[in-house]
Amino acid sequence: MTASRGRYAGGSALILVLWIIGMLSLIVVSFAFDAHLEGKVVSFSRKRLKAEALANSGLELAKSFLDHSREVKGTESDDEKEKDARYNEANDLRLGKSVTLSREFATTSGEYAGSVRVDIEPEESLRNLNKLTEEDWERLLSLVGVPEDYWPELIDSYFDWIDNDEIPRENGAETEDYYAALEKPYSAANGSFDTVRELLLVRGFSEPILTGGVLNPEDPPESQIVVSNGIARLLTTYGEGKVNINAVRGDDLGLAVLQTLPGVTEIEANAIIEEREEGAATTSGDTEQTAYESVQDARTRLADVVEDNAFFDNITTSSEIFRITSIGRYDRVTKTIRAIVYANGDVWRVLRWREEEEH
Repeated sequence: MTASRGRYAGGSALILVLWIIGMLSLIVVSFAFDAHLEGKVVSFSRKRLKAEALANSGLELAKSFLDHSREVKGTESDDEKEKDARYNEANDLRLGKSVTLSREFATTSGEYAGSVRVDIEPEESLRNLNKLTEEDWERLLSLVGVPEDYWPELIDSYFDWIDNDEIPRENGAETEDYYAALEKPYSAANGSFDTVRELLLVRGFSEPILTGGVLNPEDPPESQIVVSNGIARLLTTYGEGKVNINAVRGDDLGLAVLQTLPGVTEIEANAIIEEREEGAATTSGDTEQTAYESVQDARTRLADVVEDNAFFDNITTSSEIFRITSIGRYDRVTKTIRAIVYANGDVWRVLRWREEEEH
């Protein structure tokens, strides 16, 4: 009986020891997992901070090149150009062109320390929504395929939205006669647009008009009207209203922007881009100038291309407002900063700022 009781006590002790060992193992594994997870979190946080620092450094890099673009003249000697590592991009910015900057970084020991890519685009390469005339709207709507019978409502409602009175135009809309009576009422701004998509608040405007699509999906397929691409891609809410013809892109978007200007069809738009890209010999005959140096230079070089003088009243060859996209990358973590900035000499002012993160 005593031996049996001893064997029972020994078995219980063994089970207790095994249970304690099992619990300790679980605790050790739990601690190890927590430590591993915490290490991952700390590592990601460090990478995110580095990516953010790189993206912010991209804004400083853009500022440096924009500042330098005010210093270069375009008449520097070949030796001066060769010694200036920033010359080509700064000169392109001086001439109103878009620029892309890429930088990779390493530690003193040569280890990878991340990268940054910065796109600098003059915002005046688009039409300013707040500066459009009735003729501008007619060219714009015609270009994307909005039928003429839609124009009166759209144009009158646009002007009613931005004017400072409460008197509706013939085909327009003001707060009391239209917006206040909607299911979810609101007031007309009676002022400038802050964003292009604010147009969706204006009577008659819809997503297909802004971004493209079927204008009347409720009608039979054979009667449906398709708007190509929409008007939003051609518009901005920044700038003085003149288009920088050095900054407009050489693709379909740039051609479309040019066709919203007086006296410009697709033929003239292509000729404007072609003249800018191929250029003409300078007075010395030694080098080739491509970008338009001034509006007067554009008048001279496009004399046989554009006959409407109003075109030249609506263009510029330089920019003061820029859209900057800075993407900082460390390992697989990226931080993107999108900013609209005003840059003119010593003045640097951020007009809009948005941050995005990917990992």
